[in-house]
Amino acid sequence: MKRVVFLIFTSLLVTACGAKKNPTILSTSTNPTNRSSDYEQFIDITENAPDETYALQGDNPVRVGEKSVANQRRYIASLAGPNGEELTFHRRGSCCAYKSENGYGDFALVDVYEVMYEGLKKPILLYITFYDDGPLYIPHGFTKRNLR
Repeated sequence: MKRVVFLIFTSLLVTACGAKKNPTILSTSTNPTNRSSDYEQFIDITENAPDETYALQGDNPVRVGEKSVANQRRYIASLAGPNGEELTFHRRGSCCAYKSENGYGDFALVDVYEVMYEGLKKPILLYITFYDDGPLYIPHGFTKRNLR
């Protein structure tokens, strides 16, 4: 019975998250807003993303690995706005099931973070998964945060 419920749930996730630009966020979060300066950053993120969808669409998430929310926050803490602005962020929820042997069953989810910086009129959504590893890049519209 658990397996049937899981399969139905993951089928709904895959269907609901199929939209590339604006996937449906299926779970929500009440996490408080964080400041990037409150977290240690990855020092090895130095290259710009190879395409404009990296981290900005649910089907091309950042893959920070280690099943670690701390890695998700460290990744965001490694970034700054286009002119070096400090970021504030909070986890908005999850979406976008994808096939992964590191998830639950054969699927993993992508977490959605709402990111702001001074002067930005509308939040930017960053899509990050901790189930799989991948190269870490600076998304389009962001810069590398200066080391503290």
